[in-house]
Formats: sequence, structure tokens, C-alpha cells
Amino acid sequence: MFDGEFLSQRFQRIGEEHTELVRIACAMAEIDDREERLFHRLMIAEASNRIADLWQQVAAHLADGGAGANA
Repeated sequence: MFDGEFLSQRFQRIGEEHTELVRIACAMAEIDDREERLFHRLMIAEASNRIADLWQQVAAHLADGGAGANA
């Protein structure tokens, strides 16, 4: 049985992380300083990794039929 609360939390976090990623990318467009742009690229990469991790959690949850959702 799938855990709706688990999935809902993950989808909410994915949305929040995606919003943050877009915010960082938009802010980066305004930056001229090379070092600061590199820092923002790092922040984008980290946000992308967090989103990928959340999607992996969702996929694992769906693959095992919802068992071990909090593992």
C-alpha cells in the first residue's frame, strides 16, 4: 500500500526545491561577478541533487509498493 503522506511530503519538497532552484537561476542572471556566479552555479547543482534524491525516494517507494517508506 502506498503511503499518501510520504508521497505528498516528497512532492511538496520537490516543488519547494524546484522553486528555490528557479529563484537562484533568475538571480544569477543579474550577477556580473564571476566568483559569485560560480557560487550560484554550485547552489543550483546542490538543489538539483536534492531534487534528484527526492525523486529517487519516490521511485523507491513506488517500486516496493510503499513498504519501508520511512527507511
